[in-house]
Amino acid sequence: MKIKLLILVLSACLPISLIAQLTPEQRIQDSVIGWWDNLQYDKKLTAENDPVRKKKIETLDRIVEWMKKSYTPVGGLGTYTRYINSGNFGVQFAVWNVSFEKEWLDKRGKFRPIPEELTKFGISINSVPGSFAIPLMSSPELHVFTWQPDGYGANDQELRKNSQPAAIKQDAAKYITHINQVAAVYLAPGNKLPFTEVSRGEFLDMAEKGLDKQLEFEKKDVAAKWPGNVKAQEDALAYRVTTIEKYRANIRQLKIRYKNSLSEHAVIRHMQPTMYSFELDPDPFTITPIEKEAKSFYPVYKITAGVLEKCKSSQPQWIACWVPVKNEEDGNQLVEMYRAMTAHLNFDYIYNYFFEPEKNKEAVYHPSNENQLTTRLEQYRKKIHHAKPVSQQQLPAGVYFNDDFSSCKTGGKPLGWYFSTYGRHAVITTLKNNPGNWLNAGYGNDLFPAWLKKPLPVNFTLEFDMITDPFTTRTGGALRIHLSSFPLLPDGREQMGKPGTSVDLTIIAGNEADFSNNNYMGESRLEIHNNPAIYKDNYSEGLFHTANPRFLTNKNNRVHIKLIVKNGAVSVYQDDKIITRQSDLKMTYGKACTDCILPADTRFNTLSFRNTTNDAALTNVYFGNVKIIAE
Repeated sequence: MKIKLLILVLSACLPISLIAQLTPEQRIQDSVIGWWDNLQYDKKLTAENDPVRKKKIETLDRIVEWMKKSYTPVGGLGTYTRYINSGNFGVQFAVWNVSFEKEWLDKRGKFRPIPEELTKFGISINSVPGSFAIPLMSSPELHVFTWQPDGYGANDQELRKNSQPAAIKQDAAKYITHINQVAAVYLAPGNKLPFTEVSRGEFLDMAEKGLDKQLEFEKKDVAAKWPGNVKAQEDALAYRVTTIEKYRANIRQLKIRYKNSLSEHAVIRHMQPTMYSFELDPDPFTITPIEKEAKSFYPVYKITAGVLEKCKSSQPQWIACWVPVKNEEDGNQLVEMYRAMTAHLNFDYIYNYFFEPEKNKEAVYHPSNENQLTTRLEQYRKKIHHAKPVSQQQLPAGVYFNDDFSSCKTGGKPLGWYFSTYGRHAVITTLKNNPGNWLNAGYGNDLFPAWLKKPLPVNFTLEFDMITDPFTTRTGGALRIHLSSFPLLPDGREQMGKPGTSVDLTIIAGNEADFSNNNYMGESRLEIHNNPAIYKDNYSEGLFHTANPRFLTNKNNRVHIKLIVKNGAVSVYQDDKIITRQSDLKMTYGKACTDCILPADTRFNTLSFRNTTNDAALTNVYFGNVKIIAE
């Protein structure tokens, strides 16, 4: 394992020719990193002459083995922590962020986890992920808890309604699946979990009985806080007894209020109710329409003494394979973790191993969809999408950079372009009535031409074509082009506090219905900033020009853009018509700027494109035929 991990890490570090233009930090995102060979996060478990504990340790070791066959961390470093509690045991896995910065490398120069930058997932035996104990009602003989309903999570409703739940059920359709704070697949004998719903009547009875336990707590608490002071103890306890009796009366009133529905499942508004939860307005069972819509409520369940006793044995009563819900916009690191737990963990093998062992016999564990897993890992290792496009390999005289995306496959990533694996990914596509390949700019990502020679020439012309989807709103597709001479950090980010210059051009499509009024929002905005400040107006730095050309609209949805930098002057053309001259630039508050040019010998070492569309979920923006001509 140590040798394999060393090979994986070195393969991520080597500056091979295919990815020579990316920084080491950028390469991490789609590098196969693997598992950490340091076991500092694992608990040193020993059997202690206990055969039950010994069997539990053997089970945990098997779980680690299965996970390592099903999941090879990408973009992060994997660790595991085995644990054994009185009634449950399992393995908590984690994938950690890593960095080539020296402080995050060990003495051998290998990755170590960056503290607190981790995502947890796991395989738990006899526990319910996403549940919350109710101490007021629980005891050694009875475990009472709330369990958020399947589909809970207001921020992830669209995600849960679409592909991700289906991805779980595709490989676990025969088992119990549940998504709330985490996505979980439950394996239990006969597909029946050994815990039951608590009725409203039972819930109120438990609460009233819990007040007796609360009273014993209050007696001990006042004795500890006022030792030797009998009067103070009596006064404090009297007040607390009055409070307890108030809630006892409320509970009895709730039994009357709900006398016709006491047999219904108790679904409450509190995650972990205490005696203070038993108010009458609103009462514990009052769920607002908004809470119902978001599934923001808490059904109550119990595990009885017989089941709790069985949970102490080495034989699992049920198994929960759980993971936070993630998709491609969360980045390679997290989506690969999610895929491993929902598409590659072999639920059939694990179920049979524990509950129907005769079906496994001499079978060896293999991941589900193993060919898909192997192919995807191989694609990460080869990093084919970082290859140099054909259009850039033999450039005509005077052409500094050229990419029409003709080397790319439709539906794939753009060859030779880098973007973070977080956010909506850029993808190659074709468009009706627009020949050739186009890059759908995704969203939330800067797109960098990785093979662009840096820095750019002092004088150059940048040109490209831009297309917006049809739209009915006031604005459509928007694209920002960013040029910068600021020095770069190891991860490719700009050091804005250092001396440098940035040029930003934003092109926004407008609706033709507003041509005849003052509401036309189509725009071309040029913005220039320098550090140290050169052009200031009333203490505000920067140069600006905004035009409202009618070239890119909901009906005329394609435009050709040129940005020319010559002798420090910046100008912009749309469809070969000039819309911004250097003389158009003004300072922040409209003050005219004479002879406003870029600092002498400015050379840009960053070029990026970014989708800035207002309604990017409905309207895509595309670009292509990118060319830089050296003047």
